[in-house]
Amino acid sequence: MNFSSLWKQFVQLLTFVNLPIRRKFTFFGVGTLFWFLLIGLLAVGSLTFVHFRYSQVSNTALPGLSLSLTLHPLMQTSIEELHAGETDKAVARLHQMHQRVSVALMNSAKAHSEGNIFEMLNRALAREDGKGMELLKTLLGQIQEASVAPSDSLLPLLLKAQATLGAFTSHTDMQFSLHEQQINNTIRMAINAIALAIFIASVLLVVFTRWLTHAFAKPIAQITDQIHAIGVGEVDLGKKLQVTSEDEIGVLSREFNALVDAIYGVMVFKKVIEEDKSLEMVYGRLAEVFERQVGIKECRIFDINNAKNTMRLVQPPLAGEEAMLCSGDILHDTCLCRAKKTGHAISSFEFEGVCRQFTAGATHHHVCVPLVTGGRPSGVVQFVFPKEEEVAVSAQDKLFKAQTYIKHSLSVIETKQLMNTLRESSLVDSLTGLYNRRFLQDHSTQIISGVLRRKKQIALLMCDMDYFKQVNDEHGHDVGDTLLKETSRILQGAIRESDVVIRFGGEEFLILLVDVELGEGMVVAEKIRKKVEETSFKIPSGVLKKTLSVGVCEFPNDTDGFWHAIKFADVALYQAKTQGRNRCVRFREDMWDQAGGF
Repeated sequence: MNFSSLWKQFVQLLTFVNLPIRRKFTFFGVGTLFWFLLIGLLAVGSLTFVHFRYSQVSNTALPGLSLSLTLHPLMQTSIEELHAGETDKAVARLHQMHQRVSVALMNSAKAHSEGNIFEMLNRALAREDGKGMELLKTLLGQIQEASVAPSDSLLPLLLKAQATLGAFTSHTDMQFSLHEQQINNTIRMAINAIALAIFIASVLLVVFTRWLTHAFAKPIAQITDQIHAIGVGEVDLGKKLQVTSEDEIGVLSREFNALVDAIYGVMVFKKVIEEDKSLEMVYGRLAEVFERQVGIKECRIFDINNAKNTMRLVQPPLAGEEAMLCSGDILHDTCLCRAKKTGHAISSFEFEGVCRQFTAGATHHHVCVPLVTGGRPSGVVQFVFPKEEEVAVSAQDKLFKAQTYIKHSLSVIETKQLMNTLRESSLVDSLTGLYNRRFLQDHSTQIISGVLRRKKQIALLMCDMDYFKQVNDEHGHDVGDTLLKETSRILQGAIRESDVVIRFGGEEFLILLVDVELGEGMVVAEKIRKKVEETSFKIPSGVLKKTLSVGVCEFPNDTDGFWHAIKFADVALYQAKTQGRNRCVRFREDMWDQAGGF
């Protein structure tokens, strides 16, 4: 650990950076109170000491000086009266001096016993003027002795008392000067100490107030700016909040940065899926973000076809019914799916066994969230969690994040679904519901590549209603349209689900039999021809019987060009018409020569 790091930790310790906010203000208040108390104690202590010294001056030094000034004239007068032989007057002077000294001693004792608690405490700690009191007591004793002494020994005693009085006067003068100096020093020191304490307290107050203001104001201002940026859709990860402390502000900063990351991630995700080409790609992105960003390892996405009341598993891709944890019946009847039926999220965390179609309820919890677009569910996202306590605790937070991504994806999903609907409508014949020629143009490459990869054949059956124009002429176009619809139904019922029926134009139909063996196309063509021949078409005027002519070509056996194969099937159809109609004809190379080639 380097010096810079140690210094930083020391500064953080002094400034309470990592302490909780409540403790910050507690220490700030305690520190402020400490300096107020310190300044108050300095002021009270110094004033008490000055008061005490002043009391000593007023109660001891000044009375002593006053007493000295009073006693000196009386003492001098007494001596002069003795020299003049006026002993009675001198003794009277002595009694007068004795009385004044006694009163002075009594007043001094009374002054030392009075005062407030600070004065008494200061007085108890200070040294009393013992020498002055001793001199005064000695003087009192000498005056008392002189007042009762014979006249012949009175003068020596007065001279001795005069000397003691002089010593007391000198001592009192010295004590007065000393007390005066102490008072001046105390006042000077008190002023300096209080000024220094006020200065230090002011500096610390400014520093800590500024630091606290900076610690709170800067992050709050940054959060305000980021909230404004988020409100206008301008999230900038370069302007994240700086985490400079471990207190609540630091926690708030980290949580806000995490929120900004999440919002930015959702915004980027939405922008990415908006540019995806297909709805399946959007579902794939959702599954990826659930696993990588949210942390939900197991999810399934179902796409709903409301027109057919069916649903299919689109995520994981290429997964069959065995990958589902639900009954396969929901794929054929979406009303069995509780999330689709109710239009709101279904959670087994809230109620065990809420959905009867979920088959893994013994070991797993599930949450199914419907993708509601256009006012109705168009898909369902199923999240699956193991039945473990710690997983259940963390699932709620993960589900909230996942639902955030879902909510921001709904508008894109709805747009993709609308585009699919529009695209499918442009590929479907409005009368018969069959695919049209444009579908063949858009999907032929995909169909061809799959067949070639599997090394199979495509049997192309070009079908045409015999004498269809007569139907329109004799019975009207409405009957003709009804006939085309019924024929479309027959064709679709005669082939597999993987095969494709296309209304190629007018009364012509092209059937693509995918992944068949050689010669299988003629078998299916004959089956279709017989079915049409046996069908009685109901029309307003009664029953109508019709026949069908079929030309058959196989790709890539007959030609390696798919569109050539369609042309060859059309040539075979022409031969069927030429040979008397209501028959199936397999393409041969000589037919092309008879038709004159391209």
